[in-house]
Amino acid sequence: MKGHLAVVALVGVVMVAGLSGGASAWHDATAPIVGPCDGIATLRSDPELFSAGTAVVLELHGRRYRVSAYGVAGRRLAMRLSGQSVYVSGTCGPLSGNFARIDRVKHIVGRMNVEEVSENYAEGTHFIRAANRMRGVITEGSQSMSRENRSLFLGLVIGDDRDQSKEMVQRFRESGLSHLCAVSGQNVAFLLLLIRPLTSRRHRVVSWGITIGVIAWFVVVTRGEPSITRAAVMAGMVATYALFGRHASSRIVLARTVTVLLLIDPMLAWSVGFALSVGATAGLAWLSARSTQIFSSAHTIGSTFAAQVGTTPISLAVFGTVPVVSLVANPLAIPVAGIVMTIGLPLAVLAAVFPVLADPVGALLSLPVSWVDGVARISSAIAPSGWVHIALWALVLIGVYGLWRRTLGPRLVTHQVP
Repeated sequence: MKGHLAVVALVGVVMVAGLSGGASAWHDATAPIVGPCDGIATLRSDPELFSAGTAVVLELHGRRYRVSAYGVAGRRLAMRLSGQSVYVSGTCGPLSGNFARIDRVKHIVGRMNVEEVSENYAEGTHFIRAANRMRGVITEGSQSMSRENRSLFLGLVIGDDRDQSKEMVQRFRESGLSHLCAVSGQNVAFLLLLIRPLTSRRHRVVSWGITIGVIAWFVVVTRGEPSITRAAVMAGMVATYALFGRHASSRIVLARTVTVLLLIDPMLAWSVGFALSVGATAGLAWLSARSTQIFSSAHTIGSTFAAQVGTTPISLAVFGTVPVVSLVANPLAIPVAGIVMTIGLPLAVLAAVFPVLADPVGALLSLPVSWVDGVARISSAIAPSGWVHIALWALVLIGVYGLWRRTLGPRLVTHQVP
């Protein structure tokens, strides 16, 4: 009991410290340059094409800007990748519009209209070059898939959702499956499963070094979004505990991970993606065992419900709703998405290295990818709204309470009998 109270107290301290640090970081944000600006800028996101130009995040003179570029400048920026550097010139100014708050969380301090971009560029460090080349190889290996399937495949494997249509984004959101395209703990777990043959029979120090190196490389490949950073730090912490022959509960690891990340970047306290990732992990850490007992053999349903409980307060506060259909969609989609995450990366690399295999590999990967998309299509189509949605959630909660009384209730009563 004391151990549980200590963990709860630690989590409470982390939450208070995180919000305090986040508030301080929010008010102390660096002011942008206002007026003409130029210099060597580093891309902090991959370029996205819109109707008439290119959008990207650039870091110039230590400040990040949300950039719009058109014409030749836009085309040149569109050819670059995150981590590469180019010379730019244009006009800088403060943030404005509906997404200004979201940009500030990402350390973006202003907007920039770029008028000139150099043709020459620097590729970045060896680590960044390797990560960008791997992304290129994975993209090349999926070229034989249809555009819809390829965009979803890249989202599942490396979190690249730039080519996903608005309709796809909407149906994944309405079905509660949008988290599948935000690379997180699942992807890290499957990656570590892939490299297990390389680490299982080696000295602990060598195994630890390989694990940490692969995790760090994967973070760069997937662009270090808050969810993948949280998962990577947790995995690295578990690997470090194993190096010293120690074990720590997932609750302790999560609390320490959140503490470390908030100390490094207090603005994460305002990140919705980070909050959802932490909430889902906390739900699994605290409720997964009991949920699995309640749902007996349906482990996936129990885990889904536990993660849903963890993210519900955040989803309600930010989005105003939690799709009840996700309780059905997730158990149907997650195991199949896991197959894509596990075999997708090596098969895409194989198809890129041996082009003769591109068509069969594309056809093979399209099957599970189409299944995941199909689940999202059907779930979004039948997703209820209004009072029907509320009534269904009430039935779900009543059903869970009934299962809890039937499975765990008698045990609690038995334990209370002297």
